[in-house]
Amino acid sequence: MANQIKCPNCGVYNTNEDYCTNCGTLLSYQKRRELAFAQEEKDRKKRAQIQKETSPSFYEKNKNHRFLVVRIFVKIIHSIWMAFMAIGMFIAWLVSAIAA
Repeated sequence: MANQIKCPNCGVYNTNEDYCTNCGTLLSYQKRRELAFAQEEKDRKKRAQIQKETSPSFYEKNKNHRFLVVRIFVKIIHSIWMAFMAIGMFIAWLVSAIAA
């Protein structure tokens, strides 16, 4: 069955076409949704990148601080946190290895 779609831009009827044969306007609703979804995904990634750049972590903000005491404190806290995370990952691995 032939699918006739009237172009909203120029009014020409097109049969089984995604784009208007007269003016090139996009007619397919599915392609419009795909293009809109791709654009929204691109915008979301751009916003996430801007968010990451504008709000750095505590460690990133202070690892090059001008005061030596602050730099040392930040590195000690970061080292403690990394050790804590490593121990937690080991325990999680151990539990999953025992369960398997």
